[in-house]
Amino acid sequence: MDYKEVAQEIIHAIGGKDNVDSAAHCATRLRLVLKDEDKADQAAVERIKDVKGAFVNSGQFQIIVGQGAVNKVYDEFTEIANISEASKGEVKRAAMKNLNPAQRFARMLSNIFVPIIPAIVASGLLMGLLGMMKTYGWVSPDSGFITMLDMFSNAAFVFLPVLVAFSAAKEFGANPYLASVLGGIMIHPALQNAWTLSEGIEKTIEVFGMQVGMVGYQGTVLPILAAVWFLGHVEHNFRKVVPDALDIIVTPFLTILTTGFISLMAIGPVMRLIGEGISTSLQGVYDTTGVIAGLIFGGLYSTIVISGVHHSFHAIEAGLLSETGRNVFLPIWAMANTAQGGAALAVYFKTKKTQMKAIALPAATSCLLGITEAAIFGVNLRLVKPFIAAAIGGAIGGAYVVFTKVGMTALGLTALPGMSIVEPGSLINYIIGMVLAFGGAFVFTWIIGFDEEPDYEDVVDEEETEAGTEEQEQEENNEEKDETKINVQKEDETILVPMQGQVVELEEVPDPTFAQKIMGEGLAINPESGTVVSPVAGEIVNLMDTKHAVGIETDSGVEILIHVGLDTVQMGGEGFEAFVEVGDRVEAGDKLLEADLSLVEEQAEDTITPMVITNSDDFAAIDIVAEDAINTGDEVLKVRF
Repeated sequence: MDYKEVAQEIIHAIGGKDNVDSAAHCATRLRLVLKDEDKADQAAVERIKDVKGAFVNSGQFQIIVGQGAVNKVYDEFTEIANISEASKGEVKRAAMKNLNPAQRFARMLSNIFVPIIPAIVASGLLMGLLGMMKTYGWVSPDSGFITMLDMFSNAAFVFLPVLVAFSAAKEFGANPYLASVLGGIMIHPALQNAWTLSEGIEKTIEVFGMQVGMVGYQGTVLPILAAVWFLGHVEHNFRKVVPDALDIIVTPFLTILTTGFISLMAIGPVMRLIGEGISTSLQGVYDTTGVIAGLIFGGLYSTIVISGVHHSFHAIEAGLLSETGRNVFLPIWAMANTAQGGAALAVYFKTKKTQMKAIALPAATSCLLGITEAAIFGVNLRLVKPFIAAAIGGAIGGAYVVFTKVGMTALGLTALPGMSIVEPGSLINYIIGMVLAFGGAFVFTWIIGFDEEPDYEDVVDEEETEAGTEEQEQEENNEEKDETKINVQKEDETILVPMQGQVVELEEVPDPTFAQKIMGEGLAINPESGTVVSPVAGEIVNLMDTKHAVGIETDSGVEILIHVGLDTVQMGGEGFEAFVEVGDRVEAGDKLLEADLSLVEEQAEDTITPMVITNSDDFAAIDIVAEDAINTGDEVLKVRF
């Protein structure tokens, strides 16, 4: 690869160096923030010989180059563009500027609610189990077990303001522990429980001549969000004027005193009314329009996903759950996600392009697990008509689940995983809805068809031209390898598990770069331990400065990339420790990295760890030989020459 030439071609394709706001890179891709994304020609970037793909995500224009090469292309890029290296956090903040106000608001809500989804999901599953026990009489309703299970299932909703406060504080730049105290104040036992009001009389007390409602905010979302936002500003302003010597005592005292009073006297009541208005309006639309709401929401949801505004739905759904105990919108979103899979599967059977087949099938499978990015951006939206067909399928499924009044007990899970949080008695209708959505999208894609991408014939011609020189190039490559590794016998290479955890297929990774196998064949691990060991004997050829990814090359020429977590580059190395350097010789089982998984889970998108063979095309086959491996040292991949 001519790194300088690639950098020059990229700069030309993205609208010139003056269009670059900031740049960074991770283990495999350039992450650029552009001043005007409309000036960038994504198709032109993807046509660059050594570029493996490009896409826009969260305000960043990301260009996949590959491990090892991305460092060198980045160096040439920054020199030509005359820009200084930016930290990953700076690039992320700069990327937010490219989002419109609605997208920024949605991203903010996503950053707050995504970390607490596991708690809501756990509560939802417990609620479902509790409901089944009561419905089918498995356990006496007066038993102590039912009482305990009821406590377990609603704890996350009772203390939701505390969870939201802690998470929101990080987004608003406030002290998370002061925010948690404020959340505790708003659900204090001295306040009347909001869920027990019913038709009772609301308690009030007089404070400085004003009547203050003594009603708690259990299960609410908007009041605590606004209160923590206010707390962040109050705390920041107090720190400006309080002397450093008194800051640790005076600032927390004044912050809690001020925000506590104002939250209970003004912010809480106002935001409670707004929240109840939103919940009542949405529930009214659902109840009044019925099937029409399912048609509209099911058909439009995937379009909303493209805008990124769907992240804000977590807050709305949490509010509905706390108000009504049911999430009636998540089943509709589940139908839309499932429909994207049906359209992608139809593309797999109809397309003539080998590359598209390789993307479409795993993308369709991922949709059944609720992961739609690969199908939407990698298949359906690229071909346009399948995306329209998926919208039709989503509308059909959405209408059905509304008609049959399917509800869920939590948020965050759709498609097949969503079956675990469906209300008792609604599971059959939920499954029928998925069949209608998936099948409808498949049938409509098959009927209306789609146009192959314009470069199809060019790709075929290029492959035919290159076929004549393939044998000569292979001989030259073999000669080069023989000169440096003349004593190496090309036998099948066995690759071991680098981390203790459950092995999953790459298609299940919620990142199109890995899920679509753009970087190569391989697998992923849902890790149970943060220790990363070498899966082979070889040489360390790449180690990110942020220590979240490492590349190894075996003596037989197999190039392996281990990427701990997703979007972990933005952590800037926090929580990671490396025990090797580039050029080190390692044996299978040698310790390479140590990752703080709890910190990764908190700050990054996911802990799932892809391990890919970045030069997969050089080998006859790459097989997964142990799909249930959980211990380091187990054999999981076989590279066949």
